[in-house]
Amino acid sequence: MVCGTAGEGMSLTMAERKAQTEAWLKHKDDISTIIIQCGAGSLKDTQELASHAEKAGANGVSVLPNLFDKPKSTEELVEYMAEVAKACPKTPLFYYHIPMKTDVRLSMSEFLTKGVARIPTLSGLKFTDHDVRGEGYKCLQVDNGSLTILNGFDETLQEAIGLGFTSAVNVGFNLFPHLGAQMFSLMEAKNEAEAIKIQEQVVRYLEAIFKQTGGFSVSSVKTAGSLLTGLDFGPTRLPNKPFKDSMIDALRNDLKNLSLQVY
Repeated sequence: MVCGTAGEGMSLTMAERKAQTEAWLKHKDDISTIIIQCGAGSLKDTQELASHAEKAGANGVSVLPNLFDKPKSTEELVEYMAEVAKACPKTPLFYYHIPMKTDVRLSMSEFLTKGVARIPTLSGLKFTDHDVRGEGYKCLQVDNGSLTILNGFDETLQEAIGLGFTSAVNVGFNLFPHLGAQMFSLMEAKNEAEAIKIQEQVVRYLEAIFKQTGGFSVSSVKTAGSLLTGLDFGPTRLPNKPFKDSMIDALRNDLKNLSLQVY
């Protein structure tokens, strides 16, 4: 998923987001599925980005809700998504449910039930919510299980797979993707005990990465990404403040203490 939370999509200009989309889609032959997050500050900008993503050949379009005039009901959210769908009528459409950022806390199963009846291209959502066993599982049942529900939190991946989630977009896939792949393989092999151990390992890594910011932050992700991959993830933009040198050194030591290779 391009221009999502870790990708700082909401901190980029329209031109930058279109350039990101085009850069990623040049590599469609190497990446089986590329979904572009097109949620923006206004409906018109969202539609413009969605239309651009479709024309560029995206496999899917993901959309945040309006973040200023937030939807107060699932009906309002369906109406908003239906308008977005008009701009990309040939591309699968996904809602990006991340209430820790949007503060939109509506029933996603209710939204999907109403949405599939009105929006032909509505294909599912990214479920960045800890309630995978409750509301997440309900989403899996909508429309006879035909929709794609992407698990959004690294910390809930093993539990989500056990409930029937078959896809995920997790920040950890940028940092230690092999662990997510192992969890999927172990759960498919019915080896839940080993999958739980991998899940606990991922949680330990994330606790170290987010220790200095007291929870999720893009600054932590980008700093850890640079340290763990050797690639320059670059600085963050305000209001996300980049790590100071002392914070980078502390994170480097914490990662080394977890026996992770650091560049």
